[in-house]
Formats: sequence, structure tokens, C-alpha cells
Amino acid sequence: MTAIDETGHEGEQSIGRGKGLEEDARKAVRTAAGMLAPFTAQKAIDLTAFMGQWPMRLPVRASAADVSAMADRLGLEGVCVSHIASIFGFDTHEGNAELLRDCSADKRLWPYAIVNPEEAGWERELDWAVGAGARGIRLVPGYHRYSVASPSATELVKRVGRYGLPLHLCVRLEDERLVHPRYPVDNVPYHEVMELLRRAEDVPIVLSGLRAQEWTDITEYLNDDEREEREKRILLDLWFTNGPIGAIAGLCRKGEAGRFGYGSCWPIQVPEATALQLAAAPIDEEERAALCRGNAVSLLGLRS
Repeated sequence: MTAIDETGHEGEQSIGRGKGLEEDARKAVRTAAGMLAPFTAQKAIDLTAFMGQWPMRLPVRASAADVSAMADRLGLEGVCVSHIASIFGFDTHEGNAELLRDCSADKRLWPYAIVNPEEAGWERELDWAVGAGARGIRLVPGYHRYSVASPSATELVKRVGRYGLPLHLCVRLEDERLVHPRYPVDNVPYHEVMELLRRAEDVPIVLSGLRAQEWTDITEYLNDDEREEREKRILLDLWFTNGPIGAIAGLCRKGEAGRFGYGSCWPIQVPEATALQLAAAPIDEEERAALCRGNAVSLLGLRS
């Protein structure tokens, strides 16, 4: 135990150290904010986010208030958010109901209902979600264990198109190295992704969790005369395309700045990872603006 003299010098030193740590923390926050400034200035749109509890990792959780705080921190204009309970629950409805209820408190939270076309009564769930204010429909076939080329999935895509909503397909939500060994998840096969794109006609589609090379592999299944037309209504989020360092600049050098948009996959992934890549990438400001916001505005039919 450290001796403390009558003047209380040791206590004063401890207080001084505490103040120093607090100041160091404030400096770290200011430094991080400065690094993110080129991103936060764009008023980005997050194409892929979630609320709820990830069952295999206790720290992976987010409430609607947490998503709002993330939007504040990163200066986001909007967040396309779904509920994790609709992935792992006995049905999709309870998670969708909480999602739509909780998103009503913040106009920046845009609810994307998760629908499972192999679930009994999915048609009623889709109709209900749209009537309750869903801004888009999200599919997680790897977790719900169905083929996106199945007749029921094809019918779901057609119904989403009739409603004029965007469709969001999650090819993966985690790096395969992080998947719990007792709960394996199959990524959506490339040829099935292609079939979904081919059958979706004019439905705007966001593909989530793809590597850039995987998109190249998928396009090889498309005929030359249809590739350009299909690509006009497809956007890939960046959360699984943000590495290695310099990947975003590489995409822009290939002329693909119009193909991608910001997506955090938060809280399953760390949102700052992709945000910092976008902030630090040595690219034109027009390209940064397109990747952060402009491409999403165009695909989702928003006002710029």
C-alpha cells in the first residue's frame, strides 16, 4: 500500500493521473472524429444494419437507440435496418413488429422487414409489413435454409416488385472464420444469385456480404446482352469488400465507383471499419460521394 502524507500528495497525484487519462481519451475521440471527417461530411446512407441480439456473441447487440447513436456518430442520413430476431426466431413476425415499432422514433431508421418465403403465411407477413411502413424487404436464405431460385422465392420477388420496394439479399453476414461451428451457414451459391437477378426484372436490389471478385464471378453467369441492363439496378454494399487496405481505391481505378455503397452490417460488424476506408481512400471526392450516398440515393429512388 502506498503511504499518504498529511498533505494528501498521493491523492492529488492520483487525481492528476485520472484527469490525464480523461484528457487522453478525449484526444483519442477527437483524433478518430478527424479521421472520419471525410466520411461524415457525406451524410452517408447505411445500406445494411441490424438491431437486436446476435445469439452466438453476447456483445453483438443493438437497440433502436444504439442505431440512432451510431447514425449520430457517423453523420448518417439514413440506415436500412432489420431485426436479428427475424433471422433466428421461430417466425419473422415478432422481430419485424418490434423493428417497425422501434424505428418510428427516428426518421433516419428505415425498416427493412425480413421475410422467409418458405415460412407458412409469408404472403400475409409481406403484405402486413408493407402496410405497416417497411421501406424494403431483406432476405437471409443462408440462415433460413432455402434456395433463392425456388418458386416461393421467385413469387416473393415478384410481389416485392409490385409494391415498388427494394429487395436486399444477404449472401453472408459473417466472415466464415467467425461462424459458430455448431451453427454452420451456407452462403448463397453464385448461380442462385444470378437467377434471382434475372427474375427480379425491374426490382432494385442490394447484394450484401460479397467480395468484389465474387461479383465478377456472378456476372459471368449473365449473358452479355443482359449484363449491362441488370447492373443498372444492382448495388453491392462494402462491409465485406473493404479489405485489404486500398481495396476501395482499387475498385474506383477499375471504374466501379457506381457499383458499390456504404453498408456497415452493424452490430455484427464494426461500422467504422468501412467508414474509415471510405474516409481515407485516395479517390476523387465525386467517387467518395457516390460510394457514401449518391449510389444509394439513385438505387432507392430517394431525393438527392
